[in-house]
Amino acid sequence: MRKVFIFIFVIYGISSVFGQVKTKSKIKVFQTCSHEWLCDVEYLRNELKMVDFVRDRFLCDVQVILNTQFNNAGGEINTISFQGQNDFAAIKDTLSYFNNATATEDVKRRKMLQNLKLGLMQFIAKSPIAEDIEIKYTADTSDNIAQKKSDPWNYWQFSMGASGFVDGNKNYKNSNVSAFLSASRETEKNRFNFYANNQFNRSSFTIYYKDGNGIDTSEVVNVSRDAQNIESNYAQKLSDHWAVGLSGLYVRSVFDNIDARIKLAPSVEYSIFSYKDFNTQRIVLSYELGPQFSNYRDTTIYFKSQELLLQQSIGLITSFTKPWGSVNIGTFYTSYLDDLRKNNFYVGGGISWNVVKGLKVGIGGNIQFNHDQISIPKAGASRDDVLTQRRIIASDYDYFVAVGFSYTFGSIYNSQVHPTYKGLNYSISF
Repeated sequence: MRKVFIFIFVIYGISSVFGQVKTKSKIKVFQTCSHEWLCDVEYLRNELKMVDFVRDRFLCDVQVILNTQFNNAGGEINTISFQGQNDFAAIKDTLSYFNNATATEDVKRRKMLQNLKLGLMQFIAKSPIAEDIEIKYTADTSDNIAQKKSDPWNYWQFSMGASGFVDGNKNYKNSNVSAFLSASRETEKNRFNFYANNQFNRSSFTIYYKDGNGIDTSEVVNVSRDAQNIESNYAQKLSDHWAVGLSGLYVRSVFDNIDARIKLAPSVEYSIFSYKDFNTQRIVLSYELGPQFSNYRDTTIYFKSQELLLQQSIGLITSFTKPWGSVNIGTFYTSYLDDLRKNNFYVGGGISWNVVKGLKVGIGGNIQFNHDQISIPKAGASRDDVLTQRRIIASDYDYFVAVGFSYTFGSIYNSQVHPTYKGLNYSISF
């Protein structure tokens, strides 16, 4: 009997070895997205069975990098970079496609899947499973001549909407209603956008305390944070590195003590890298100069009820998306020319780095030094103003810092999708 078991074990071992040898290996793919929420990873893994997805770029044959940029009308310009490794190191390619602002989530993910298939095909063609691939062409063969369609809107897109919500409890109530209107036109040479927003926000806080006689009493503090703003921008590309622009702004804000602020400013921009490379690498320097008129609700700490100032702004944006990770850092300096001590300096961004196999590190944040809060009321802020944040308060700086890391180990494959106990996938946006 012992010999029988040994014989069965040997036969099983031999058959397993030969079975593994005969198995056709798929290419291994590692995918990253500049905006993770735009990539339906489970859908892609479930539908793209001709490759194996792996958990780390150091384990893959092909790294796929999806970079998404948004235009002013809400459309998405997607660029997929395919970078071969190991036996495919000599193969690199880039595909681009566009999602209209009205496209549904299903339409977006299907288009992403289609472009992934197209880009991966050149790698699969050189793999053992190439003979198992069947290519189909689903277009209407009765019309082989593409007709260029005219655009009656001449690239103009319009959008409008409104939303509202209420929340609260026994001690707090809040209601918010907002509406917006936008119009934009974007081509490769120039861009124009207009945006208007009107927001009404009402809050009430109930404060309980004992009066001088020890009797329980309460007080209701009402807060209004209404705001309206209108923005318009025009930009014209002069060459692969230069562009000029003009921006206009109208603001009304109860919180900021601004009854009306109007600003008009021309600007110039220089890109070190060609504009066509904006998806993968950008270093852009810009300068803006223009008049700003402000009418205040209450007299400011500078004893002004209204004033006309000349404001300048300098910006430097650095952005890189590479196989090892991404870098996005922006630096902005703004000041008033009549008094350069009234200025604002901001630095912010983030770095994501795939350090070694399985280890990812990320750090991000911003810091802003405020010396241009010219709208602060002279009367100052009361206790209720501070606690309910209904009025702007002087602060020399604001900051935010975040850091994190993750380490993944185990099986290199993550292509499988198990559909049970997924929970509720729910969101609402306007």
